[in-house]
Amino acid sequence: MRDFTKQAHDGRWFAGLAVSAVVCMFAYSTVAGTDSLPAIGDVTNGRQLYRVHCAVCHGFDGSGKGPAARTLEIKPADHRSGSLMNARDTRMLLRAIQMGCKGTNCKGAMPGFGDSLSKLESLDLVAYLRSLHMQLSDFFPKVDQYLVKQYTIGKVGKERFQEGQIERLEDVLGKVNPKDLTKTVFTLFRADRRKDSPELVPQEPRRLAELKKGNKIGYVFFMIMKGPRGRKVPVGLGLDTGFEIVKLVTTLADPGLSEEYNRRLEEYVGMGKRGDEKAFDVGSGKVGNRFDRQVTRLYMLAVEAANAYELEERERSWADGTF
Repeated sequence: MRDFTKQAHDGRWFAGLAVSAVVCMFAYSTVAGTDSLPAIGDVTNGRQLYRVHCAVCHGFDGSGKGPAARTLEIKPADHRSGSLMNARDTRMLLRAIQMGCKGTNCKGAMPGFGDSLSKLESLDLVAYLRSLHMQLSDFFPKVDQYLVKQYTIGKVGKERFQEGQIERLEDVLGKVNPKDLTKTVFTLFRADRRKDSPELVPQEPRRLAELKKGNKIGYVFFMIMKGPRGRKVPVGLGLDTGFEIVKLVTTLADPGLSEEYNRRLEEYVGMGKRGDEKAFDVGSGKVGNRFDRQVTRLYMLAVEAANAYELEERERSWADGTF
């Protein structure tokens, strides 16, 4: 299992991915004035700042393929990736922008912009970064806190639990590629007191114990769907605590294609149920059947990854008596 929060906080995990304005620093060091943040920044101004300070490495589209990227040993991050960018909250991004790698012990070449950008300008830049990818609040608007961790299905818990996971997958999907078994799980909570922006809770016993099971609102996954002719289609999948699909959406760059995909994906919203995982049968014809197979695959993998989180949650809660 991969603990993103621990790795992010000590500045090591993302150092290999980011080299400019936002994503090289994830230590929880203090930056004056970041404890209370405005709910949103100015996206329009943030776009202009991004073009000036970030696009040379990350590209104007945020893909990480800017003109300077080919000269860098550590390749720039893809800011369009929901899985990558939601693994750090607003405060973490803000600190990265202000302090850069030199001040935050990461290995990339990213400079700090604390001397050239004001706090509000940095927040505008964060707001634009958030516009480049699907956000957790797009799936659950009331999210206040969240956990993120990577699990490998069939490798968590005792042997019988591991075998059960693989058996359930193979009963519905047939043989599963081992490369598809590792998934990043975002577990979302509301808080008793609403927060200005979602907070990433570190994987520390004290902080984990503060989370209330009754406040858990669902799970989010950022996955790849196999489109026609092998095309990789990024999708976001939201499940409530009963494993019902609350949102399934793609953000393809082609507006026409994105609209067509989302029209079909919308048909699966409201489907799925804990303990009753089975193949979906929504579409008709060759294309519809293909969507059924692909959505079933995404759903089953997401459910088993969530099951892995819940096993860990039960074991942790039994030990500390919180849940």
